[in-house]
Amino acid sequence: MELFTLDVGSGTQDFLLMKDENIRNCPRMILPSPTRIVARRIGDATRRGKDVHLVGYTMGGGACVRAIKNHINAGLKVYAEERAALTIADNLEKVRQMGVELRSPEGDVVSIEMKDVDLPFFKHVLESIGEELPSTIIVAVQDHGFSPHESNRRFRFRMFEEMLKRSGYLHDFLFHSEKIPAEFNRMQSVAQSVKDFCNDEGIEIELYVIDTVFAAVAGCMLDAREFPALLLNFGNSHVVGAVVDDDGFVHSLFEHHTSIMRAKGEQGIKDFVNRFIEGEITNADVFEDGGHGAYVRDVVDVKDVVATGPNVHLCNYRIANPAGDVMIVGNLGMVSLFENLKEEQGK
Repeated sequence: MELFTLDVGSGTQDFLLMKDENIRNCPRMILPSPTRIVARRIGDATRRGKDVHLVGYTMGGGACVRAIKNHINAGLKVYAEERAALTIADNLEKVRQMGVELRSPEGDVVSIEMKDVDLPFFKHVLESIGEELPSTIIVAVQDHGFSPHESNRRFRFRMFEEMLKRSGYLHDFLFHSEKIPAEFNRMQSVAQSVKDFCNDEGIEIELYVIDTVFAAVAGCMLDAREFPALLLNFGNSHVVGAVVDDDGFVHSLFEHHTSIMRAKGEQGIKDFVNRFIEGEITNADVFEDGGHGAYVRDVVDVKDVVATGPNVHLCNYRIANPAGDVMIVGNLGMVSLFENLKEEQGK
């Protein structure tokens, strides 16, 4: 079995080609995130005094949206196709109010493609080392959901809570490209960009997508020693915690922002986490503190705590490192969930 896995975060995009061999020998890359790459291209156009035209697909915001605002503040024009403009905000009227012009450009502009998965790049890299693009691709992105008239912090977590109440198992968050919920427009955009490239190249692939939250949690599971376990991911933008059983059943979940958790300090983070384990953290607590939310189905006896992510140093928990590289924990989580899903389908 060979799997192409890509974990797209706000700081990095982490690639792992999973092969039937020692995991430490499998090809991998830790690269700047797509939003940072796009931000650099926009910043270069700003320095050169060139207007830009955003084309392509809806992708993750963050760095690239800040670069767009800086470009406009510098007195330069930003033109955009509607699909690309949804990267900036779900409400296109708000995008227009920012100063982005949703029309064809005038004069000499720099065209910048927006997308979360640069499959032509990865195909070229793989071919240059004698590998082929696998027929199964799994991509993780953080999808806030399409919510033009509501806080996407609230909307995103409500989507998670509804799905957890319906099922509650991690593998149910791994979506085949044909079964992505309509509200997850970023995942839909990933699927469309991959499909467009593969159709142009005459390549047949099977694509799965998942939110980075559940990829990281599933990866942490691989280093848990006892269950139920609290699994934490200290990402570049978000901190997530979930109490999970050995079958992937989720008892509780929270999602906060890394910057806010960092400001609490190590003891403040530990106090927050302990209160969450005891069921004392509510959805309103997290949302009003600037985070996304919390959902506690039931309170169980947590027997292990393990953490991962690029900011795992923020608190002194045992680090999940199932393959000797903390940056591919999410990739390994995707692989594990894919294997679980196939096993469930085979029953």
